[in-house]
Amino acid sequence: MSEKPKNEVLAQNLALYRKLHGFTQAQLADAIGYSDKSVSKWERGEGTPDIFLLLTLSEIYGVTVSELVGQTEKCKDTQEKMKAAEHDCKALERAKKKALERAKKQKKHSGKT
Repeated sequence: MSEKPKNEVLAQNLALYRKLHGFTQAQLADAIGYSDKSVSKWERGEGTPDIFLLLTLSEIYGVTVSELVGQTEKCKDTQEKMKAAEHDCKALERAKKKALERAKKQKKHSGKT
């Protein structure tokens, strides 16, 4: 199996670290003096920030540029943790939805008697 292209790894990491730090694309763009369209473009892999901006982003996220571009194990571990957290969040949302549906059914049935 071949590795992902470097720009795709960078794009995924840019989105990953932004989300981990709770920024929207617009909030990050405002903080670094770029447009949210630029941030979106980088996260889709349709462009890349220049090296000086990568340094700024790495400082914001508390990682090295190597981690940001996916050249270290820490980054790979973070990606796996993020995937697991997203899976857990989706499972929690499904459980909450089912619980609400059950509660509505119970309320509906208790109101009829």
